[in-house]
Order: sequence, then structure tokens, then C-alpha cells
Amino acid sequence: MGDVYFPGMINPRNLRAFVMVARTGSVVRSATAIHRVQSAITRSIKELEGELGVQLFERRPYGMLLTESGKVLLLRAENIFAEMDTARAGLETTCGPLRLNTNAPIFSLGIGRQRLLVFVELMKQCHMGAVADIFGISQPAVSQALREVEQSIGIRLVARTPSGILPNDSGNLLATHLRRALAEMSKAEEEIVSLQQGITGHVAVGTLSLGRIRLLPQAIIHITQAHPKITVSTIEGSFEHLALLLRASEIDFMLGGLRPPEHMAGLTAQAVTSSHISLIARTGHPYSHLGHGEGWDLLSQASWILPQRGTWTRSSLEASFAAKQLPAPGVVVETADITITKGLLLSSDMITAASPHLFQHEIEMGELIVLNPSLPSQLRAIGIVQREGNKPTVAAQLLMDTIAEIQTTGPAQAPVRPQPSAQLP
Repeated sequence: MGDVYFPGMINPRNLRAFVMVARTGSVVRSATAIHRVQSAITRSIKELEGELGVQLFERRPYGMLLTESGKVLLLRAENIFAEMDTARAGLETTCGPLRLNTNAPIFSLGIGRQRLLVFVELMKQCHMGAVADIFGISQPAVSQALREVEQSIGIRLVARTPSGILPNDSGNLLATHLRRALAEMSKAEEEIVSLQQGITGHVAVGTLSLGRIRLLPQAIIHITQAHPKITVSTIEGSFEHLALLLRASEIDFMLGGLRPPEHMAGLTAQAVTSSHISLIARTGHPYSHLGHGEGWDLLSQASWILPQRGTWTRSSLEASFAAKQLPAPGVVVETADITITKGLLLSSDMITAASPHLFQHEIEMGELIVLNPSLPSQLRAIGIVQREGNKPTVAAQLLMDTIAEIQTTGPAQAPVRPQPSAQLP
């Protein structure tokens, strides 16, 4: 999984026949149920087995029995068709049954995988030329793929503009469920390979700042040493951006600071550790010797590096200043980039408010310190976020389990320093 879905092994056109044979245990009964000839059902099963390189059924005189690989595929295939049923119901609610062709081939995945991929990528890129370059096809071919989908379901999915196309609500809804269906296909392929070759697969993790520095790297080291065939990619971004990718199943899970329930619609969270906010500056900073609770009027005059307004860190800091009837901290640099923040802290008298986890190495090396004036104790939960109803791959579940099991070090503490001879104001 990732930002672009490239063709895999499974031809989605064969999945409907596979599911029906798995449910009925018979090619004859399946052919009757979906109104196809027996030879077409048999051909679909053989093509799927050839694509995946495994046997999906044991042929017995009394019927077709699923193999272990077949059971894996059935679970994912049922998820795939559940996504398409949800897409159809959503479009029917939005557009009305008289406009929508509820029997369109796309709802039963009766079109080729590349056509699905092209449509999904077009809904994301909104530019036919860009999609044509990704798949190595012509722009007319991209346009035709979109036209065929729209004509088959009977409704408009995009608005055409001089600069490209703009998906409407129906287009976005259909594309989201198709992304999830395609992700389930990829998961099925991974899991079937794992059955044959041992645990393998690719895990895509959306990372926020908390958890990115220590927790995830340690977990990746553990899991890739234990299972060398597992690979991991990370996608960095805001919570809002990563949540969109997660809801579309384009990443397996997110790791970072957890959000309030109002930001978690359609998502589930598992807290694995927590952190608090501290004030951090360079070693030798003029405020290094401030005692606990001292110097807030000086801090209100300092130059600050903070993330944007509305973030938990900044809101907590501003609330602390307001509680002391002091003006909000003067933000000289607004950034959430840890590398930039480190560079500024090490080379200036600027101060930041952040979790010490983010600067653990520099604190341990004596380059940065935690200032003594402390904020009210507010713990921020750090954890794993998944899409509601998600069934992770074996590789993704192993990585999440490893993250949860790792015993992280506690937040960095300010070194003990002698108290100054005179109190600062």
C-alpha cells in the first residue's frame, strides 16, 4: 500500500465467482446463482489460482473445499464486496435509485484491475496527464476509463474544468470505497505469500511527531530483525492528512499523539505511552538557572518556536500564560518541523515547548536542557490509530504489537543545577 496502487496479482473480475464457489461448495450451484456458465466459473477459479500461484480449493467428489490460502482470500474478498455494497448504498442515498444503475459492473468489480486503478488515481490527482504518466498510457485512455465508469453507473462523478477534473461527492465516495477494496486485494496477496514463504509484507505507517523519534524506529528494528521479509515505509504529515489516507486504507495505521473524540470519527485508538510538555532550550541559555515556578514574566518576553495555533502543545502553553495573567508567548518561528526546531534551539536563545521525547538524544548529549519553570502536568497520550473495522495484515499487526510491547524510556529530566544566589524576577 502507499500513495499509488500499482497492479497486483488478482484480477478482480474473478473474485465474484470465487466467493460464490466458496459459499456454495459447488461450481454448478455457483453458476446458477450468478447466471454464468460452469466453464466460466471454472476458468475464473483457475485464473485466480494461477495469478496467486496457490491452490484455493481442494476438489472433492462431494464439492469444493477451501484451502488455507482460499480461506485467507475469502475473508478479504468478503471485505471487498462489503466495501462495494456500502459504496452502492451511499450513492443510492445521495443520487436516488432512479438515477443510479445499481447493477453497474463496478459494484461487482466486473472490470479490469488497471481500469479501477486508473479511476482511483484520477480521483486523487485530478489531472489526466499526471495519471497517464503514472500508468504509462495515453490521456484518451484515462478519459475513456472515467467515461465508462460514469456511463455504467448513470451519474456524473466529476466536474470538468480547464485545469483538470474536480470529483464531486459521489466521485469521492466511490473512490474511497474502491481504495479500500484495492487495499484488501493487496492484503490478500501479502497474506497468501506469507503462508507460502513465511511472514512477509509491507507496512505503511503514518507518523506524527510524538512516537516518530524513538518508539517507531525501535519497533522497526525489532520486527525487521525478527522477520527480514517485512518492509516498512513511513508517511509524514498532519493528523488531518494522514487520517484521510487511513480512512481510504492507503496506510495501515498512524502513530503519534492521540486526538479528542471529535477528531476520531471512523477511527479507533490504542494508547501505548504518554508524554508531557516541557520548556526546552540550549545548554547555557540565560534562563538555565530559573528555579521551579520562577521567571514567567521573563518567559513571556522570550522568543519562541512553536507549532501552529490550535495544536495541543501551543494551546496548553498559551493557557499556562493566561492563567498567570501574562500575554501570550511571542512566536518568532512557527513550525512543527523537529529538525528546524533543533537547529534554531542549538544556535540561538529561542525556547520551545514540546515533549522531551522529541529531543531525547540532544538532552542526553548535554546539548539541550529542560528548563525548570514547569507547565501544569498535562499528559498527552501517544498511540496507534486504525480505521474502524480494519483487519490488519499479519505484518501490520506484528508491528503494532511490537510498538505496544516496547518499554520506552521516561521523559527526559532537567539536570540538577545549583540555585542562583539571587532570585530572578
